[in-house]
Amino acid sequence: MKKYALVFMIFLFGCASSVDEPPYEINNKQFYDTLDEQGNKLFAYVVSVKAKSREQININKRLTRSDVQRFAEQEHFEESSVLKLQLEDQAVEFLNKELAQRNYCADKHEINEVLWRDLSVQLRGRCL
Repeated sequence: MKKYALVFMIFLFGCASSVDEPPYEINNKQFYDTLDEQGNKLFAYVVSVKAKSREQININKRLTRSDVQRFAEQEHFEESSVLKLQLEDQAVEFLNKELAQRNYCADKHEINEVLWRDLSVQLRGRCL
């Protein structure tokens, strides 16, 4: 019975100490502002993530089912609409903080355009 308790404790400790790596890491945030011909305030905000290397499979080594499953379940930013939407939501939060910190849009603002590149999202808008 003591052996089972010890094995169970080790299992719980192993599960509790595993740390999940974040799906992406933001490496750059940039704010740009300008005025249009009518004097309206315009802005663009770009948030970029670091490129992450893909895990390689060693074809010379015998693979277990869990190895193959782990490799198949890897989520890559460039291919994941879920991760891109998460970054877009996060970029909106960063933009709101940036506008408040700069006191750029006195009342309200709107985002007119969202542009995507491989590893970055750009939010374009104007003050109301």
